[in-house]
Amino acid sequence: MYLKKMATLAGTLALACSTAACGGDSAAADTDTGSMQVMLFPALAYRLPVLIAQEKGFFEDAGVNVNLVSQPNNLQGAQALEATNSQAGQVGTATFAQGVQAGSNVQAFCGGITVTQSSIVAAPDADLPAISDGAAPQDVFQAISERTVGAQTPVGSGFQIMLDDALTEGGSSNLTWVNIGGSNSVTQASLQNGSIDVAQSNPSGTQALVESGAAKELIYLPDHSELYGQLYGSPWIAPASWLENNERTARAFCDATAVALDYIRDPQNQDETLQVLMRDSGINDVQIADAVLKTYDEYSADISVEVIQRTFDRYAELGITKPEPRLDASTLVNTVGR
Repeated sequence: MYLKKMATLAGTLALACSTAACGGDSAAADTDTGSMQVMLFPALAYRLPVLIAQEKGFFEDAGVNVNLVSQPNNLQGAQALEATNSQAGQVGTATFAQGVQAGSNVQAFCGGITVTQSSIVAAPDADLPAISDGAAPQDVFQAISERTVGAQTPVGSGFQIMLDDALTEGGSSNLTWVNIGGSNSVTQASLQNGSIDVAQSNPSGTQALVESGAAKELIYLPDHSELYGQLYGSPWIAPASWLENNERTARAFCDATAVALDYIRDPQNQDETLQVLMRDSGINDVQIADAVLKTYDEYSADISVEVIQRTFDRYAELGITKPEPRLDASTLVNTVGR
């Protein structure tokens, strides 16, 4: 399957080269370096398409050199891009939207995850109901009331406000918030020392915590929250000025991640894909890792202006973002990638 995709990619790149005047007089062609730095949080599942593209040579075949760096736990969106001197990162749509309204000149250019893959986890011995034990979603949400919640982003950020809204809509109340970042080790320590009662977690961090006995999953939010399951999850973003001058590089990055997703979903590649995932995530149980692989059905390199606009509008309704100035997806989504 991925070989067919590579043939398509070659044709796409040839067309891109002709329309971008490769070797010609366009400013973009003159300044496009073919190299980029990409920031990623450690040990999370969204890294896998990038790692596969790197290890299988899909980036090289597409003509882009990608350097990977770790994203700081305490920085989000454009702030993290600037701090790490990176050209691209995958961020929650809420973080992207809020950053733009705060003055960040960034655009979404490639699809990432179509939903927001977050779970709520607790210490394994916590007296809290879980969906896996047969509890109803409303009982799980109500039981979180009066608790301290560990968020992955700063309190007041778009991603944290979105989580607060989802829990509140589900029936939680009187929550106390603490920013613990996206690190599994910090999540585990915070649950163990009692500084938080529950925490936000993402694949493959959730699976690793559960497998090690450090946590139990109470609820997977996309299955029980409109905000997490029906609005767009997280695109790849980049500085608008960089995208303007590096169209071919941005397109090549996005196309190569699409090839990697096809590779991941091909059953013939399951063993090799599992090895990469387990090595990067720290998961040791093949069955747990296999469960993580199923989450890649919620990934796509394609990005829809219409879906992003609907997500922006819903955020404004909920107060996650300001109603004015209205976020316009037609200008904030740069379709150079797809």
